[in-house]
Amino acid sequence: MTFEYRRTDDRLTLRRPGTRWLSNGFDGGYRTADAAHNLTVPEGFDRTDLDAYAAERLGESPAGPTLLTGVSQRHARGARRGPVTAVATAGLSNPAALPMDPSADAPPADPETDWRPGTVNVFVGTTAALDSGGLAGLLATAVEAKAATLLDAAGVPGTTSDAVAVGCDPTGEPSAFAGSATAVGGAARACVREAISASLQARYDGESPPTPTEARYGVSTDAAAEVFEP
Repeated sequence: MTFEYRRTDDRLTLRRPGTRWLSNGFDGGYRTADAAHNLTVPEGFDRTDLDAYAAERLGESPAGPTLLTGVSQRHARGARRGPVTAVATAGLSNPAALPMDPSADAPPADPETDWRPGTVNVFVGTTAALDSGGLAGLLATAVEAKAATLLDAAGVPGTTSDAVAVGCDPTGEPSAFAGSATAVGGAARACVREAISASLQARYDGESPPTPTEARYGVSTDAAAEVFEP
C-alpha cells in the first residue's frame, strides 16, 4: 500500500484515500478514512479526554485512527515488502514484562499513574482487500510480530501503552486471511520487525534499549491465575 507521509517532530500523518482501518488504540475499531495519525504528546501529559485532545492537535475530529506516544516522530521508521508497508515509533521506558514463573501469592500489578514516556505504535497497510475478519487477523499478526521483535531486543513483549492500526485497500486483490502463512501476513511480520528494530535504533542512538530492570517505568505480571479444566 502506498501512503503519503507528512511528518514533524510531534506528528506523523499517513494518508491514502478510502483505506479500511482497524485499530486497538484509544479510538479503536473499524472505520474507513483517508488518513491515520501518530501524535507525540508532551512530557507530563495527563489528559484523559483523548478524543478531544486529538481533535485539538489536528484541528478537527480525526476520521481515522489516531495513536499517542511519548516518542518523537523523528524516530519513526518504515519498511516495505510485497503488498505491505509498516511504520513504527518505539520506546521502551515503560516495559510490560510477563515472566513465565509467576507466584500464586504475588499481589496484582498496581502501576503508578505517572507519565510514561515509552510506547510502541505500529501502522500496517496492505494493498490486499481484507474483510473484517481478515483485518482482525492482520492485527493479530502485527501484534505477534511486535511482541517477538521486542522480546528479542529487550526481553519484553510490549509496553504498558502499545497500539497497532492496520489498514487495507478495499478495491485491491481480495485475500481471505492475513495470518503468518499467507503472503500478506508473512510480509507484515517482516515489515513490523524491520520498522520497530529501526525505530529502536533511532530512538536509542544505536545502543541497546533499556532492560526491564533498567527502565524508568513499567509493570511485571508476577501473579499467577487459577487454572481449571472446562
